[in-house]
Amino acid sequence: MSKESQAKAGSPLSIQQMRKELEQVTEEKEQSEKKAAEYLDRLQRLQADMENFQKIAKRQVDAVTKQASERLLVKLLPVLDALEQAGKLSQSGDSMPTDEIGVGLKMLHQQLAEVLFAEGLEEIPSVGGLLDTERHEVVGYLEADDKPENTVVEEVRKGYFLNGKVIRPSLVVVAKARRSEAEPESETGGDSN
Repeated sequence: MSKESQAKAGSPLSIQQMRKELEQVTEEKEQSEKKAAEYLDRLQRLQADMENFQKIAKRQVDAVTKQASERLLVKLLPVLDALEQAGKLSQSGDSMPTDEIGVGLKMLHQQLAEVLFAEGLEEIPSVGGLLDTERHEVVGYLEADDKPENTVVEEVRKGYFLNGKVIRPSLVVVAKARRSEAEPESETGGDSN
């Protein structure tokens, strides 16, 4: 066989191989496109499921928050009623002894505190303890020999925790060491002769 006849004979074989390879590549491409479409469909379904889950979770959180608010407000209504009665009594013109007014206010304070403490509110301990900048906000200093430095000596406004978290720091006055009279105030630029 001549080289020309081999080339001619080899050519149809190459074309057939190329057609088979092309068909195979086309089939693989179609399978890949089908898989990609399936993956896209799954992804879109998962995304829709996630969005639905987020909406449901938000509705549930909102419902629980509303229930908690309602429960707290129902507990506070008696305090509101008592304050309203006290307001009416004060406008009626009937005079009450100041000690009775004090007792009534103390009872209202106690009632309100019980509701708030039952909800997880706690007072931050301050006076006599050391300054804690996470719990206390310093509003002043007091020179004192009988107290260690940075000891809280006065509470100007109470601070509170809610379920262990500081929601309002205490405003406090803190002890500082007295400056001895031997310490120079400041150096002057005058003559020392």
